[in-house]
Amino acid sequence: TGTKRIILTGCGTAWHAALVGEFLFEKLARIPAETEYASEFRYRNPIIEDGTVVIAISQSGETADTLAAVEQAKERGARVLGVVNAVGSSIARTTDAGVYLHVGPEIGVASTKAFTGQVAVLSMLALEMGRRRHISTEQVILYLEEISQIPKKIERILEDSEIIKQIAAENIEKDNWLFLGRGFNYPVALEGALKLKEISYIHAEGLPAAEMKHGPIALITDNMPVVFLATRCSQYEKVISNIEEVRARGGKTIIVA
Repeated sequence: TGTKRIILTGCGTAWHAALVGEFLFEKLARIPAETEYASEFRYRNPIIEDGTVVIAISQSGETADTLAAVEQAKERGARVLGVVNAVGSSIARTTDAGVYLHVGPEIGVASTKAFTGQVAVLSMLALEMGRRRHISTEQVILYLEEISQIPKKIERILEDSEIIKQIAAENIEKDNWLFLGRGFNYPVALEGALKLKEISYIHAEGLPAAEMKHGPIALITDNMPVVFLATRCSQYEKVISNIEEVRARGGKTIIVA
């Protein structure tokens, strides 16, 4: 409860999870939060004040930049928590405390289930801190019940595999993609773009949907795939407006709703 500021740090997919965490801590716990690339944080001269907690996120627990960021934060007096998957890893041993994901080993190059695990852990941390400050127990239970439904929702998505394969086949020759989202969906858009780059070796860019009109819209050509994350939220109507803008330019919209 003495936490006054949270800094989340990581690299790649872990950084995207950290960005979701930033939104969660500010929304649910009402604690100022910021997200830093570990590769930048370690070389800066960061200001660490009393009451600052640094949360280091890494699937392997061995990410060199993130480990260096942990050491930097500890030297400056921050309390450091680790969110890692690999038990007994360097970051797990170096941090003051932490949480293991226990999602099993990542077999592929791309981090997948670890991202889901990282966001789940950050959600639960934010909820607990919020409960100790201002959120009612009843509200927390509602959030936790939704989190518990994630496995069933993943199974439901997997039932659509053939449709997803068809969309992929129709766009296999496209060399440039955009992934767009607002709010919590912005980091997910970044993660989607990263996965396409890592797995398919196709250029992709993730952006906040509102930023599209500040330059990137000039890149949209006929039938260029633009993936929108358009879940029902406070900014849903704004996203619909962005979709219409892309269609007016001839872009091919793929909607995840």
